[in-house]
Amino acid sequence: MTGPAIIDLVLKIVSAVMIAGLSSFITVYLARNKFRSERWWEKKVQAYERVIEAFHNSKKFASEHMRAEYRGHELEASRDTELRKLSREAQDEISKASDIGSFVLSEEALKVLARYEAEWEAIPRQETWFEHLDADWSLINKYMKEFMAVAKKDLRR
Repeated sequence: MTGPAIIDLVLKIVSAVMIAGLSSFITVYLARNKFRSERWWEKKVQAYERVIEAFHNSKKFASEHMRAEYRGHELEASRDTELRKLSREAQDEISKASDIGSFVLSEEALKVLARYEAEWEAIPRQETWFEHLDADWSLINKYMKEFMAVAKKDLRR
């Protein structure tokens, strides 16, 4: 091999190695970004699911008590205790999401939670137990639907 042929061969090898290295770097970079965005999306889904489940659990208290009122009986004490505990935990989860949710939840979702908490705290005292349950259920249902719509919108992005 002559000098120019060797130089030409070395240049071809170096350029092939550089192109392979650059394409590998770009592939890894893009795959890593895709992985990160997918993980972030999964975290958002989990956060929204926890809040929606909390709304559901909170609503369950009013639903079951209203159903019992319609049927003309009271819930068993053990079931009432269980529902009260579930409702407290649900309210704690909603409050927690409202406080620290800005890490994952959208600004619009946080506004829904803030409005819910403000209205929930301001529910006027009702004349009857059934009216209290109805007001509680209606408020929770309203904000659960609103929150779900915001979640769907945010997760489509």
